[in-house]
Amino acid sequence: MAHAPASPRRRGPLLALVAVLVIAALVAAFVLLRDRFGDGTEEAEALAASLTAGEVPAGADAAEQERILGPLLEAGAVPEVALADPGSVEDDTRTATLEWTWTLPDEAGTWKYTTEATLHRGDGGWSADLAPSAYAPGLTATEHLDLSSLDPTLGSVTDRDGEVLYAERPVITLGLDKTQLEEDELEPAARKLADLLGIDPDRFATSVADHGPEAFVAALTIREEAAGDYPLSDAEQVTGYRAVDGTRPLALERAYAPGVLGSLREASAEDIEKSDGKLVAGDLVASGGVVGATQEQLLGTPGVQVAAVDEDSDAKRELHRVEPTDGEKVPLTLDSGMQDVATSAIADEDSPSAVIVLQPSTGDVLAAALGPTGQSYPVGLVGQYAPGSTFKAVTALGLLRAGVTPDTPVECPETATVAGRSFKNADSMDPSLFGTMPLRSAIAHSCNTAMLLQHETVDQPALADAATTLGLGQEAPAGLDAFMGSIDPADEGAEHAAAMMGQGRVLASPLAMAVVLASIQKGETVAPRILADQEPTTPEVPTPLTEGEASQMQEMLRGVVTDGSLDDFADLPGEPVIGKTGTAEWTNSEGELKLHSWVIVAQGDVVVAAFVEDGSYGSVSAGPIAREVLEGI
Repeated sequence: MAHAPASPRRRGPLLALVAVLVIAALVAAFVLLRDRFGDGTEEAEALAASLTAGEVPAGADAAEQERILGPLLEAGAVPEVALADPGSVEDDTRTATLEWTWTLPDEAGTWKYTTEATLHRGDGGWSADLAPSAYAPGLTATEHLDLSSLDPTLGSVTDRDGEVLYAERPVITLGLDKTQLEEDELEPAARKLADLLGIDPDRFATSVADHGPEAFVAALTIREEAAGDYPLSDAEQVTGYRAVDGTRPLALERAYAPGVLGSLREASAEDIEKSDGKLVAGDLVASGGVVGATQEQLLGTPGVQVAAVDEDSDAKRELHRVEPTDGEKVPLTLDSGMQDVATSAIADEDSPSAVIVLQPSTGDVLAAALGPTGQSYPVGLVGQYAPGSTFKAVTALGLLRAGVTPDTPVECPETATVAGRSFKNADSMDPSLFGTMPLRSAIAHSCNTAMLLQHETVDQPALADAATTLGLGQEAPAGLDAFMGSIDPADEGAEHAAAMMGQGRVLASPLAMAVVLASIQKGETVAPRILADQEPTTPEVPTPLTEGEASQMQEMLRGVVTDGSLDDFADLPGEPVIGKTGTAEWTNSEGELKLHSWVIVAQGDVVVAAFVEDGSYGSVSAGPIAREVLEGI
């Protein structure tokens, strides 16, 4: 009897054992690989750290990362990348979630988003495989990140009634388009255009040569309304000539309130180099005056746009935007009508000169005009001159405080000597006045010797204190570059005697002397103000002006008009005029003796200070200017 064949089911346990062994081997291999290279969590953290540090993560394409992020980094944006979620591993791949926080330039805040980044585990361990979308949401293979600045609208400077004094205004930039010129045509065209526009031909020809072959080289930028002042029809005949319309921040008029408004200009290469990265080409830089003091308020804050730029089409896809904050309106205390009157009154002066108009009740600067010639700086605001006899208003206050009254007799000889130094009265003073007179008459007729002979009655510290009471030496008003006067309390001897008559080492600007008379007119120390949105202030002084002192000062300065050197003002209609003339000697660079001419006058709630650097006596040069201003306002 034959035996039956063995059943194949006997191999089942063997196959199962083999399968188990294979699985175990695979598991062991996985465990070994995992133990050798880890699960990728550390690599995901390192990936985030590398991106934060501006480095290329292991396995990532350095050139691709630079292409995508480079423009944003160069613009000043700084990334911080955190591992928001390491993700899980599937098929040796880990997909991690990155949280990006960009700190944007120009204090534009931050830009936050999340992306997914892939890491692969291979024979050499974990490495990053970063698609463009790992750097920014939805970024495609042909896109890179870019940051551009969004310019705010420039604010404006207005007068007290809202009339715009400084803002963007239409201009025309005249120049040569080098693409229209052959090499041998450049210099002749540059020189011909320069001659027509009245600029330096050598400098413009050099500038044209230094620019690239496709450049437009600006020769001159003019106000649109001034186009008729230039031979533009002739310029159009110059090959390569081009006129480009645009705008620039400018004053209402070219010479409107110089030194008060200031200016904005494009940053120079030197400005940019010194700015530590804060300035780039095209940025505006403020210079002087209100514009310089309120630059941030006027310019506003730039915004930013982050975009994905397609390199094939230059199309932009906005990813993030911070709107700019437009500049604000800066209201001034200036009165345009009074400014025009003051400018007209001084229009014919051929020496550095100035008119300041001040409102005593508020300290508001209503006008600050300069003469048309000889001005290297705004002398009405920052000039430092001996105030001459206008300073006798300060001396008179010192005498009142020392017990002298307007009726106290004082001596007024033709000449006097103090500490070995000889002094005299002005040659224009009537000799019949020399002798004994009351203080009020010495002020009215501006007797120098009467003042300096009281040098023992009022010492220098007391004189300096009186000056402080009347506003000299205080801080310049916010928004204005100004010299508010100086008197050294330590001066003695001949210097102290000279100070009693407003010479020696006493210095003041026309604005400072306007403040002196404004303080007398108001009856308390006045602080000048140019920014209309600031509250008027009264400076704290060691010895405030009393009502009695102010009354006596006003009475004596009224006598200058009724009986003295300002008698030309006696017939002006309206409220009584008070004031003081002044003449101060100075020596020019050729050694010639010259005269500063001063007048300070007040009528009602208006004070006018008129000054001519190279003039005659105060009543002769400055007096007519001050009268014209009072009549005109």
